[in-house]
Amino acid sequence: MKPTKVLTYIVIAAVILIAVFSLMDNGEQPIESNYFEELKSYRHDKDSFMRNNEKSPFVEQAIEYKGLNYFDIDESYKVKASVEALENGKVYDLRTSDDRLKTFQAVAILHFDLLGSHQDLTLLQSADDGLYFLAFYDETSSITTYGAGRYLEISYKKGQNSVILDFNKAYNPYCAYTTGYTCPVPPTENNISIPINAGEKNYE
Repeated sequence: MKPTKVLTYIVIAAVILIAVFSLMDNGEQPIESNYFEELKSYRHDKDSFMRNNEKSPFVEQAIEYKGLNYFDIDESYKVKASVEALENGKVYDLRTSDDRLKTFQAVAILHFDLLGSHQDLTLLQSADDGLYFLAFYDETSSITTYGAGRYLEISYKKGQNSVILDFNKAYNPYCAYTTGYTCPVPPTENNISIPINAGEKNYE
């Protein structure tokens, strides 16, 4: 075989290998990268809000903002939960940080598996404004995270059979930073039996 043909085959093989590895990278790496970038952007936006927005508790009360503390981003704390809808669910009068009572009704039980453990959380709906409320305790509460529980935003519409719970976005109520706010505590049922080392930590 002529040397020129050998060189041609080598070049073709190299091009094929590069294309294969490129496809592997494009099929796998961006998924993780995009998620991390999303979370970093989410945290950056929240930091900007806390530091500058007139509705921030730090700006409203003219107190020093020292930055929020977070666990490292860990995608294993983003899970899908099945929805068990409730008709005429239990009514809760939850105690708040300023010793008031706020009324909620249970609308669904969220069932999910996390780190090899099955867990359930009760999704509530406010009697005042109809907004959904999902709050929880876990084994980090009063240790590395806020003792009165953390909150979790949820995209939920009646009739859904599953929802995504991203504990990397678990956050503190304003009462974790300063006084003067009304923050309901989680219902006792919403005590996760494992440490949730994700999301926001204690302030300062």
